[in-house]
Amino acid sequence: MDYAVTAELAPPAEVVELDPLQQEGVAAVLDRHLAMVEGVSGPEESEIDVLDYRITVHQAGVSVLLALDAPSLQAAEEGAASVLDELIVETELLIGWTVAESAVRITEDEFNERLAAADDVDTDDALQAAIEEALETSGEPAMDAEHWKHRLAELAPRLRAFETGAFGVEGEQASLAAGALVHAVRVVTDEIFYDELALAVNNATVADAVGLLVLEELPPCYDHRYDAFFARAFVLASAAVAVRLTEPVWTPPRSVAEALALRLVINEARVVLEAAELMSWGDSEPVFEAFAARAFGGVEHAELYEIDVPLAGEAEPEVVEQAAKVEAELHNQGLAFDQWFLPTDGGTFHPYLDSP
Repeated sequence: MDYAVTAELAPPAEVVELDPLQQEGVAAVLDRHLAMVEGVSGPEESEIDVLDYRITVHQAGVSVLLALDAPSLQAAEEGAASVLDELIVETELLIGWTVAESAVRITEDEFNERLAAADDVDTDDALQAAIEEALETSGEPAMDAEHWKHRLAELAPRLRAFETGAFGVEGEQASLAAGALVHAVRVVTDEIFYDELALAVNNATVADAVGLLVLEELPPCYDHRYDAFFARAFVLASAAVAVRLTEPVWTPPRSVAEALALRLVINEARVVLEAAELMSWGDSEPVFEAFAARAFGGVEHAELYEIDVPLAGEAEPEVVEQAAKVEAELHNQGLAFDQWFLPTDGGTFHPYLDSP
């Protein structure tokens, strides 16, 4: 049976309260590791599957909601505690953290009461709905809008490569956009590292993998080419962009890979602003279109997202022929996959990027 178990994690005793940076850090660490957990052994060697999770960080610690498939209520509670205990022991960054409490949020009795109150309801569907309701109402967000506004305003000055006018707006909106870009750099970097690990462990490409965080947002025509080695190269390309965003003078992307990395950062910045309810997706579009017009410096890449045929992997003969023509056209434009890491200005590049 499925259970939703809430567990409270307490920081080391010397930590009075978590500041915003620590809150973001522990959330990222937990998310990265919980995403890799599929199950745990329960009492009497029973198998407990981890179906889903939610993380809510606050100043006093972390609330983790785990959706588990367990043989009993006690097994679910013990399994949740075991998952988190093991994660803490194996994660150096969580040394000193402890599981303060682990309790089932939806019990068998509560579920049966809900089921009895409904007529003609499929048991599995009703149970899943109950679990999803608990997951969606597992706590308040880690930071409210005012807190996010303060946090992004603090980060905004680190975007030294652009003046606020680069966003086509002034005042608070420009500051929020700048801060969101700086915040997005960290998020995208963490997500690339996670995806690289997932691809390496499974010896897979993006075309084969499930549950990736950011690499699946790259042009789908090359999904079969995005493996762990590519992910490591892409980290270096994205890092170059991140550094230049903080320099006094902006240097536009020097390769297709850098342009794609910048695109991911911009997209994540818009996601952050919308999630924090500081700027809707529609309102952020012209703001970041103005920024993109200044930032990309003529490095084309949008056309890659319009290609609707796979340019790698197995395919029917007619598709292979069409793909070859598209590949040749991309090569003439400097957009073919084997050109992504080549500097468009003919300059030098990191040795690791020689032949990704």
